[in-house]
Amino acid sequence: MKLVHTSDWHVGRTLYGEDLAAAHRQFFSFLTQLVREEHVQAVMVSGDIFDRAIPSLESLEIVSGALAELTELTAVILTPGNHDSAERLGFLAPYVRGNLYLRTALADITRPVEINAAAETLRVWGIPYLNPDMVRTSLYDGYLPAEKEEAAGGDGEESLPRLPRSHEAVVAAAMRRVGKAQLRLPRVDRTMVMAHAFAVGGEASDSERDITVGTVQSVPLQVFENYGETDPESISEMPAPDYLALGHLHVPQNLHTVRSAGRYSGSPITFSFSECHTPKSVVLLDTAAPDLDPQLVPTPVFRPVGRIKDSFANLLTSSRYEEFTRYWLEITVTDPQRPAHLVTKLKRRFPKALAILHETSPANLEEQHRSLRANRYRPAALAKDFFKQARGGKELSESENELVEEIYEQAREEN
Repeated sequence: MKLVHTSDWHVGRTLYGEDLAAAHRQFFSFLTQLVREEHVQAVMVSGDIFDRAIPSLESLEIVSGALAELTELTAVILTPGNHDSAERLGFLAPYVRGNLYLRTALADITRPVEINAAAETLRVWGIPYLNPDMVRTSLYDGYLPAEKEEAAGGDGEESLPRLPRSHEAVVAAAMRRVGKAQLRLPRVDRTMVMAHAFAVGGEASDSERDITVGTVQSVPLQVFENYGETDPESISEMPAPDYLALGHLHVPQNLHTVRSAGRYSGSPITFSFSECHTPKSVVLLDTAAPDLDPQLVPTPVFRPVGRIKDSFANLLTSSRYEEFTRYWLEITVTDPQRPAHLVTKLKRRFPKALAILHETSPANLEEQHRSLRANRYRPAALAKDFFKQARGGKELSESENELVEEIYEQAREEN
């Protein structure tokens, strides 16, 4: 059977204020067509469906419409990520029936989804994003020493036993539950695990939200491969999952696993300039292949995203930047002094530029720091120095200096 692994849709997100709703609609049309053409039996979505816990009405309409189309064609297994509200995501179930499988709660961890097609059975375990502060008591299983903490009331009584405050501890506890449930069930042809977490060794980008809680944000891949077990005898009792379908990191990448195959699918849309050279894709799997034959299928590019860096004159006149006139751009100007009308002139040539920066040389930066230290108790002098630097080093005229002094004296009198 054919499967698709995708994640990190972030519906409702913007890029420097630029609305990405049309880009998301284009992606979902592509995904529906891929499912139809490849006869896909299941789509696994590993978290961050929405960009915020309370999505807008437009975001809800985009996702519910996409799921309605997809579930007419195939099974969709969906788990929440750190951007989603698991409870609100569960509200989608009554509106999209049949082939939609939501795994949003702790109780869902031990309820696998089984897909039967082409004379084989696939079992998928879906693990929602686990915030250690929210689940370390509920998931405590005595496997690790409990932390002893004071009760919330501060009366010195011991609180309930709980896991250490880390992603590794709570994910390992969840995987132990999966492992125990797996042993009680009959063997199947393929087993897969979906999760939303930062695995050790993963390459991050600028657009993921930091999920650090306590001191440990990352999870060793062996936690997934060994079902949270550390005892070699227990590990040997059960085969590792055939595939780990992870979400959270936006750069598509292989997992450096030992016993399982697995990937981060990455986000299907570019959400930051740090990803501008990263091809976006979904993962297509074939269970008939011994290694599942993971293939990256490129997603459509709604509008290219790029970074360019050069002198002001070159940016305005060089023909090599002509193709960037239709890009969403981050532009860095390298002139020693800030050119006049910097933003206006660059926006005229690059109308889709979203961020325009002036790179300050180390010497100029040190000069600014010296000025700040020297003038921090002299507000009028500090203001004059700011205007001088903002105008590319041009000194203020006598009348401009008088105006700064006048405004400063008025501000002092009013305070």
